[in-house]
Amino acid sequence: MQKTLSVADLKTDQKISQVPFALKELELKTSQQNRPYYNVLLADKTGEVRARIFPENFSAVDTNAKAGQIVVINGSVGEYLGKLQIVIESMQIATGMAPEEFLPITSRNRSEMMEDLMNEIQKVQNPHLKTLLEAFWQNQANRDMFSNYPAAEMVHHAYIGGLLEHTWEMYVLSKPFIKLYPQLDWDLLFTGLILHDIGKLEELEIVGATIIRNTAGKLIAHISQGLLMVDRIVSGLPEFPLDLKNKLYHLILSHQGKLEFGSPIQPQTLEAMVLSFVDINSAELNQAAKHIERNLFTGEEFTERHKWLGRGFYQKDFLKSS
Repeated sequence: MQKTLSVADLKTDQKISQVPFALKELELKTSQQNRPYYNVLLADKTGEVRARIFPENFSAVDTNAKAGQIVVINGSVGEYLGKLQIVIESMQIATGMAPEEFLPITSRNRSEMMEDLMNEIQKVQNPHLKTLLEAFWQNQANRDMFSNYPAAEMVHHAYIGGLLEHTWEMYVLSKPFIKLYPQLDWDLLFTGLILHDIGKLEELEIVGATIIRNTAGKLIAHISQGLLMVDRIVSGLPEFPLDLKNKLYHLILSHQGKLEFGSPIQPQTLEAMVLSFVDINSAELNQAAKHIERNLFTGEEFTERHKWLGRGFYQKDFLKSS
């Protein structure tokens, strides 16, 4: 089966016949009129769309479908509260579909971003940090995952190549700080920048066509997982200085900046402060830019309110060029 219709192509009053989507949510709910219905979230690499299944169509729906599976939809596109919504008439689990069709992918060139980071690794002067970086980077499995993994389930850079893009953006954003504050230890900052989120490689998984947080990710979380990954490598480098290890570990533990953001400790070095700055800059700019992309179809001057950033964004200038 070929995917011939994407979320971005949907229009009001459009009929949908045998179109595959990734199933992200399937939840039985009850309306205010005490009528049961299924609340559904469908997606592909172009975006997401809400859908509903009403009782008259329950018998034509495979309710055993799980989040992450690919399903084939028949139905029609309508509008609800100003947004497109599909009324599903039938839904069955699909087989033999490539998940790449349903997962969004970074729009940046992954080869170029990888090359930029690899070139910078070669410039690291501190022999201990360079050995550490090479021990991680020269592992083909690590490099492949780093290039392909998302940076999150849903908040920012939540797509194939998102972890690489997020790290590369932080690398670019951090450069001006070196000019402003030459006392910064660039080798240390850059090493922390490369390694700060590698715990995502153990926290997240791609199951079917959905990014999920696995059991270890829920119990331990990426900051702790990343620290443990780095510690395993450092433990194999017997001459690694204790003071340098403490400062590097501090970068990983404090990179989210504030206790309420998930870091167990606040930044207490200049390098840790810069790392937390560029981390949040990259994450929030990505969220805002993607939110605008998803809202352009409305034609409105401002986007709807962003759930995590707590505001709408002016998008009129982007409407002119879209």
